[in-house]
Amino acid sequence: MGTRRELLDLLRGRGVRPRRSLGQHFLVDDRYLDRIVELGQLGPGDAVLEVGAGTGLLTRRLAASAGAVVAVELDGRLADVLEEALVARHVRVVRGDAMALDLAALFPPGLRRKVVANLPYGIASPLLVRLLQDVPGLERLVVTVQQEVARRIVARPGSRDYGLLTLLVHLHADARLALRIPPGAFLPPPRVHSAVVVLTPHDRPGARDPGLLDRLLHAAFGQRRKQLRNAWGALAPRAALERAARHSGLDLTRRGEELTLEEFCAFADALARELADRSGHSDFA
Repeated sequence: MGTRRELLDLLRGRGVRPRRSLGQHFLVDDRYLDRIVELGQLGPGDAVLEVGAGTGLLTRRLAASAGAVVAVELDGRLADVLEEALVARHVRVVRGDAMALDLAALFPPGLRRKVVANLPYGIASPLLVRLLQDVPGLERLVVTVQQEVARRIVARPGSRDYGLLTLLVHLHADARLALRIPPGAFLPPPRVHSAVVVLTPHDRPGARDPGLLDRLLHAAFGQRRKQLRNAWGALAPRAALERAARHSGLDLTRRGEELTLEEFCAFADALARELADRSGHSDFA
């Protein structure tokens, strides 16, 4: 089943047609499948989560290297295929929506936690952020996403692709673009190019108040051409914003797309102090 023809025969034999609504594009090129597994750096001490396992082309390769594999599949037709094809004690097929599952609970205890997956295009960005935020102890993620999404993940401040996704990812992990995949490597071929991103979670501190930082980030990119003074106007009294800007060295006439993650964190910390110090005052402008 490692070839395009064999996959076609399997799908036809089952009467299964890929569902565009689920973003089903199966990677069938052995060269890219093998490279993705190499990037995972898997061994018997690793438990690997694969979301959107499809027909198991990648899953079997993961099972040959990892100590445990958890394959999540929403489509019941494909979950049936997986359960029949992957009869191994260290492989578990989970039926369900990855956005609704307790992802941390899927990992067996005692093994290093990794993610290697061709993420469903429709949920790739929120799922990636959720994995980084909700699954403690992740050591490595190797994910295939649309090339446009990959560019946003690895973008630098001031670039067109830099935005909320960039910052939400980099709060938790370092990221690099490792591989580009053309549409012809998939069945059926998508209309866009894809790319593989490797993420290495880090423990560098963010802001002291993560909730405040999250609100600042979302507001800064809600209307990305707004100056920060206006974008953040509803989040805190203007006087508090001005004082926090002075203390953190931030010019509020700048826009969110120009700031580094470190600048956002520094301002969030300064604003948290201002709001705490003046919690009993009313200084809205």
